[in-house]
Amino acid sequence: MNPFESLVAPILAAFPELDADDLSFGTPPKLDMGDVAIPMFLAAKKLKSPPPKLAAEAAQKVEFGSEVTEAKPMGPYLNLRLNRGAIGRKIVAGVLEAGERFGSSGSGKGTKVVLEHTSINPNASPHVGRARNAMIGDSLARLFRFEDYDVEVHYYVNDMGRQIGLLVLIADELQNLTFDQILDAYVAANERAKEDEAFAQAGYELLAKMEQGDPETQKRFTAVTDLCLKGQLEVLTRLGGTYDVFDHESKYVKDARLDALVEKLKEKDAVFIDDDKRLVVDLSKIGHELEEGRYFVLLRGNGSSMYGFRDLAYTLDKQALGADINMMVLGEDHKLYAQQLGLILAAAGHPVPEPIYYSYILLKDGKMSTRQGKVVLLSDFLDEAATLAQERVAEQCTDLSKEEQQVIAEQVAVAAIRFSILRVTPNKNVIFDMEENMKFVGDTGPYIQYSCARINSMMRKIAGEVSDVPAEKFNTTSDAEWALLTKIAEFPNVVSGGLKQRTCAPIANYTLELSRLFSSFYNECPVLKAKTESLMMARLQICKATLQTLTNALDILGIEAPERM
Repeated sequence: MNPFESLVAPILAAFPELDADDLSFGTPPKLDMGDVAIPMFLAAKKLKSPPPKLAAEAAQKVEFGSEVTEAKPMGPYLNLRLNRGAIGRKIVAGVLEAGERFGSSGSGKGTKVVLEHTSINPNASPHVGRARNAMIGDSLARLFRFEDYDVEVHYYVNDMGRQIGLLVLIADELQNLTFDQILDAYVAANERAKEDEAFAQAGYELLAKMEQGDPETQKRFTAVTDLCLKGQLEVLTRLGGTYDVFDHESKYVKDARLDALVEKLKEKDAVFIDDDKRLVVDLSKIGHELEEGRYFVLLRGNGSSMYGFRDLAYTLDKQALGADINMMVLGEDHKLYAQQLGLILAAAGHPVPEPIYYSYILLKDGKMSTRQGKVVLLSDFLDEAATLAQERVAEQCTDLSKEEQQVIAEQVAVAAIRFSILRVTPNKNVIFDMEENMKFVGDTGPYIQYSCARINSMMRKIAGEVSDVPAEKFNTTSDAEWALLTKIAEFPNVVSGGLKQRTCAPIANYTLELSRLFSSFYNECPVLKAKTESLMMARLQICKATLQTLTNALDILGIEAPERM
């Protein structure tokens, strides 16, 4: 939505050498300078005129019509004072007509996306750090779907590797191993492997049998990985994530496409057998310029495949799906590995998936580590957040049943966690502060949810429905109303920007800004006690448009907009 679209035609009529792409609309730093500012830099460059001079010329030459009450040059900007009621009516009408589609341009119609994310090793309950992958991936899937892309979400189940073999050995000893015991068992297995060479070797032997297709070994591996995957998904589902396809690493142990890939590498003299009889790629022959990461092992000396070889087959499998966009979400510690895979794929004539890298969620004393057992489990973190939320919901919603309070508390807990993670751009670290993130005021998810609940509360207090069609004479009387309306109108551009940047951080921060402006509006502009009936209805429609915008944005973030809080 561009509420200022009607301002474009008069400018183009006065300056036919320009086109719409030469014009943009912003908000002056102070509203007393005008309602909208048009920077003249691009237009001035095309017309070969100094921007201040062009701004002054436009103020005199352009005939805007009734929607503009004043045009005034301010340096390189043309500042306009508008008929706020007419523009505000356009904004509200556009939001309420589009409803749950407001903000989407439908740019993804006919475009298929394959998105792989999460892929937690089946050796532990998810911890908060790993959950960042799931939340970034899930929000990206929601964002693309909001723009009408056909999105298929994949989860790569790592059911191979020595670590799974060690876990199988421990499971045999412990018997009746439960999901809640997995992490402790995994840590114990790794510690034992450091001290007990025979135990470590047994893990490799199990892996070899798995790769050879031994039925009994496959059964043991499947039992452990299925137990882990089921438990992990139960935790991740609490965060609202969903997956369409589960791909198992063991499927790619023997893949004929890999033979063709190796032949392509041989043609470039990029493959050799090392002293340990391993099949190795020399990446320097295909574009890798550093000594670090120069060599990439495909096969061990005994002929068994390395996980990188299987990942290449998996990537080829995803490419065979024919998607227009192929993305994967990876921790920044996997960047070199992804670059290695990309070089090999490109050298063999295959397209390279688009990686989305993210940084760590940190504890006060540093990074989380599954191998050391030094983690904050996501299930425990969700439980703690839900407990805090339950206390606050119980105080504010005394008329609701315990069951209803619990549902709201879970929604608030998820909002606190997802918002605090998603508002940070993926390339930056996140540090949790539970008390701060759970507050109903400040820069938090619950604060944004509270804005939605406040609007819903107002709507419950009025008789009848609030019309989706604003009156011809739409009353706006304050700067707080105007600031809120123009922020609402920005949402489609925020969505478009997030899509281009491959991050939902701009959308998260937009919801925070919109909620703050709604709070100012709420405090400065009486709604239910407005001076006139028409003013009350206009403000109710502004509230309804705000709620719709927040709801659409929060849905992209995987956060509920609650009726009550």
